[in-house]
Amino acid sequence: MVITFSLIFGVVVGAIIFLTFVIPAIMAVKRNEKGAAPRKISYGVLGLLVINWLLFLTGSYALLPLNIAERIFTPVWLVLCVAGVFVAAYEFKNNKGFAIPVAGLTTISFLFSILASGISKM
Repeated sequence: MVITFSLIFGVVVGAIIFLTFVIPAIMAVKRNEKGAAPRKISYGVLGLLVINWLLFLTGSYALLPLNIAERIFTPVWLVLCVAGVFVAAYEFKNNKGFAIPVAGLTTISFLFSILASGISKM
């Protein structure tokens, strides 16, 4: 039986999704602590990550001319990943319940950008 790269990638992404969205929700219900509220910039970076995924999943990047889409696709993903890392690191000190999902979404976005970059260079 041959395990392909995409199957391994799917398992890794599934594990990251589980660890970043299910476990913190369970922890939040058990603790029910009120921590410091996340900063506005943290909400902004999280919103940009979600909007970027929505644009990708709905095919909005395909509506752009090819040369423009090629030039902005990977840099946008990587800049948002770097911003997500900084936000997750900062918020981890103040609000772990917000930092863990941001870190998970950032990790998934980074893995996807590496995969998409590798596929586009084939």
